[in-house]
Amino acid sequence: MKTKIFHKLSIPQYLCIGFALVILTGGLLLSLPISSRSGEWTPFIDALFTATSATCVTGQVIYNTAAHWNLFGQIVIITLIEIGGLGVMTLLVLLTLFLGKKLQLRDRLKIHDALNLKESIDASTIVKYILKFALTVQVLGALILSTQLIPQFGLLKGMYFSLFHAISAFCNAGFDVFGDSVISYQNNPIILLTIAFLIIFGGLGFIVWRDLLNYRKNKRLMLQTKLTLIMTTLLLVGGTVYFMMSEANRSTFMHLSPLHYVFNTFFMSATARTAGYVNIDYATLSLASLFMTCILMFIGGAPGSTAGGLKVTTLATLLLYVKASIKNEDTTFAKRRISPMIIEKAATLFIISVSMIIGVSLILLITETIPPNHGIEYIFVEVFSCFATVGLTMGLTPHLTLIGKVLLIGLMFMGRVGLLTVILSFSNRNKRDDIHYPEGHILIG
Repeated sequence: MKTKIFHKLSIPQYLCIGFALVILTGGLLLSLPISSRSGEWTPFIDALFTATSATCVTGQVIYNTAAHWNLFGQIVIITLIEIGGLGVMTLLVLLTLFLGKKLQLRDRLKIHDALNLKESIDASTIVKYILKFALTVQVLGALILSTQLIPQFGLLKGMYFSLFHAISAFCNAGFDVFGDSVISYQNNPIILLTIAFLIIFGGLGFIVWRDLLNYRKNKRLMLQTKLTLIMTTLLLVGGTVYFMMSEANRSTFMHLSPLHYVFNTFFMSATARTAGYVNIDYATLSLASLFMTCILMFIGGAPGSTAGGLKVTTLATLLLYVKASIKNEDTTFAKRRISPMIIEKAATLFIISVSMIIGVSLILLITETIPPNHGIEYIFVEVFSCFATVGLTMGLTPHLTLIGKVLLIGLMFMGRVGLLTVILSFSNRNKRDDIHYPEGHILIG
């Protein structure tokens, strides 16, 4: 009976249920006394919020990870981060292959949908590649970090810290066990740049990296790869330059040398898409920097990556469409026409994303308390951060009301699983699509 029920589920429903079960399991484990340093129960809503933040690779925390959670709790968190970063369906396929079973057609469709793959690409080959690539990058990142952290913390603790932050950074999660994220490493370019590039590597997407690594053999790049690289470079460079200007006359980084100032503003540009590691208290930033941070968070990384947000290719598609509309031409890029269906999907995602951010912000402006000397940016940063699964905050997260926690849990879930995936999981599959109504005329502009 149960098997028949699961067979009737759509692919989006499988993905939603898979992530929900992982989050629920993580929340239950984190609520137990064996997960906290004090040996006491953690309120379930707080544990569930933390589990959601970890599985959805966000980094929004109610409790300081280093202070509240013991080793067991931290291992649960980093395990959830790895599961969320690689994807539930990816790990299920790996388990199936490990047990020596063959992938059924339905399983292949699930993994294609989860990773935004073309149907012509072999799912099992991609999954094996994802695992090898992710583990290789994480291990290399951990080795580089260990050159700084082992001398500081000793062999075992330094190795643990290095591995934890390499996984968290690559998966764009933003959880840390330092206690103050990387604020104390403003003068350590090796730590900052290693974490920044782990964030960037994870945010580019596995398919993009596979395409890049095969370039010498194929001598060509996919359209998605070209768009992703162009948009990522523009956002990283543009963000860095803007932060350098917006914080130039402030005391934020005045104690740093010019070179370290560049490193730190570059880190700010990288972490806003969509990692959540902080090298500065965001409550001290200028409004200009906070506004740019919200823009970068909203855009996010690439599809099929560990990053969240609207996605760089979605924004690129919309910009190309606007340009083509002004010129009254087809939407093209690199001598390729972009399908109207893709443009419609991009526009739908944009409208739904903006609507969700506005809706949740309006509610939180009523339910949450804004401290003196702060304005609505105190709420907006939190909402943008949870939607884009970033993890940046101006200090609201530990003080959220129950309503705020529930809303942001839902926002993080939809931001990681995907807006269309969540919407399609509730759609009516029996609805007839052969009914067409006469066209109506509406004045625009």
